[in-house]
Amino acid sequence: MKKNGMNDTKRSGMKAKWTAAAAAFCLGTALFSGAALAEEDTALRVGSILSLGTATPFVAQELGYFEEAGLNVELLEFSDGSAMMEAFAAGELDVAMGGIGPAATWFMRGIDLKVVAGANGGGHVLMTRADSGIETVEDLAGKMVAEPSIATVTDAMLRARILPDGGLEPDVDVILISGMKPADMSTSLMATKEVDAMITWEPYAAQAEAAYGDDIKIIYDAAQEISGDSETGFYPGNVVVATGDLIASRAETLDTFLEVHEKTTDYLNEDEGANAILASVLMLEEPVVEKARTRIDFHYEIDQEAAMEILQWSVDAGYLDELPAAEEFFLQ
Repeated sequence: MKKNGMNDTKRSGMKAKWTAAAAAFCLGTALFSGAALAEEDTALRVGSILSLGTATPFVAQELGYFEEAGLNVELLEFSDGSAMMEAFAAGELDVAMGGIGPAATWFMRGIDLKVVAGANGGGHVLMTRADSGIETVEDLAGKMVAEPSIATVTDAMLRARILPDGGLEPDVDVILISGMKPADMSTSLMATKEVDAMITWEPYAAQAEAAYGDDIKIIYDAAQEISGDSETGFYPGNVVVATGDLIASRAETLDTFLEVHEKTTDYLNEDEGANAILASVLMLEEPVVEKARTRIDFHYEIDQEAAMEILQWSVDAGYLDELPAAEEFFLQ
């Protein structure tokens, strides 16, 4: 975990660069209710992973939206969702942005949290080498597939949706190599050829395509295969969760944060400069961001029915004994 260094010299120039664009986007929007927050209520500890689907708070900080709203946000960057949720469970965070699967797992363990907003949907792809002879999911029989940590949305999707759709049983028909980071998966697939395929997410899929060109191919694009399951766009992936204490005792502070989240989401969806600022924040080439965004979306609202369908994957994969009660898991 590290505090996000958006105020350092390298980033300060970029912030100035986007001031005019952000100001133009903000014309005609309502004033934040956070302007009236008492000083002691402005502090907020927010955890997120610096990746495309969870970039919203980093973009909000870059554009000065938190400061404008009167919030004193300590934005903490985590390398993975497990470490972030452990910090959340330990009381080190007020708000976290991450996968809905891990959020449900911690909720079912008794952690006092609720899903308060959506963040993004889509973004997962199954990739292989162009010369692997693998054309469909069915062709993965007897093959080795790299994946991230178990119990994530990505892992549950692979085990409970993608492989069964191809008539394959995980860990029986297919060998899953779990716990790999995106960069390591690409290396193992393309350079050392230790695995036959990998399931990854954006922007890492677009990065792999940029790096390997025609030598890598997609055999399953979840944004296309599963996109019809949600009213908000692609299937839900990452969500915003808040502590029960924040909801109960500092509701106005949470409301102000959610207003910033919604405003930033609108910016990402509507402003023509959004891809450039995402590229800056994520330290990616803009064409990579543009390609990645064809398979991912940003949204504020949460489609509870579609989210529960996603969580059913975690039940089917054995990570949850049962689905959480929607009226308790989601902020009503």
